Amino acid sequence: MATETRSSIRGSGLPPSARATHAPSPGTGYQPSPVPHDRLAGVHAGHRRLLALTAAVDDAVVARPSLLAGWTVGHLLTHLARDADSHTEMFESAGAGAGPHPRYPGGAAQRDADIEAGASRPAAAIRDDLAAAVARLERAWDHTHIEVWRTGLARSEAPASLADLVFLRWREVEIHTVDLGLADLGGPGWADLPSAYVDTEWAWTAACLPARLPPEVTVLLAPGDRPSRAFGAGPRRVILRASTLETLRWLTGRLPGAVAPPDWPTLTPWE
Repeated sequence: MATETRSSIRGSGLPPSARATHAPSPGTGYQPSPVPHDRLAGVHAGHRRLLALTAAVDDAVVARPSLLAGWTVGHLLTHLARDADSHTEMFESAGAGAGPHPRYPGGAAQRDADIEAGASRPAAAIRDDLAAAVARLERAWDHTHIEVWRTGLARSEAPASLADLVFLRWREVEIHTVDLGLADLGGPGWADLPSAYVDTEWAWTAACLPARLPPEVTVLLAPGDRPSRAFGAGPRRVILRASTLETLRWLTGRLPGAVAPPDWPTLTPWE
């Protein structure tokens, strides 16, 4: 297993999967491991914030529109539960040596049908379902052997390492908790995203930008709070002088076209 029970790490406040699996190098505190401790700690904290927020969700709130067009709060919470289940299945498949497991065996049709079927349930049922799905996923992480963390693959349709899979779950939790649009209940906005998540998302999403740009465009991301980066190789050059969070809203499809400056290029869909 990828967990450790030494007294030195008990009571650390982290889930077992985010605790040390190797003794640190003498004098450094560094713990080399294929287990993505920082990502596991981040998504565990995100799960706790999400579940605390849903405690305030009643039947009226479940039926509210979310910030995603066509989806209610009930749709989003059901999606987060089914996404957790899909991650559990992918980790269990990797642990069994069965090879990469599809995120949704029935494809997009299954995903959409499952979300639609659960979106109109009573709030209590949605809350309990989400909490149970999160618990199953966190158990799956804790039961994953360190060698599986090292060599396992997930998502037969687009293979990913298990460490990357943890990041993708972290992304779902952080972004969709904002997408719920529950500021009146203490829910977060973009400015409330944890800095560790923002840094990881920036590196990941920026690396994917070249494939999403029109071929005639070169973009310079110039947020001002971190080094600028250039992407693309086209003759039309665009400098995005926008904060990291505003740029991430654009990169993740959360910046309405009417708000984005007209010279910002149109990207292919974010995934």
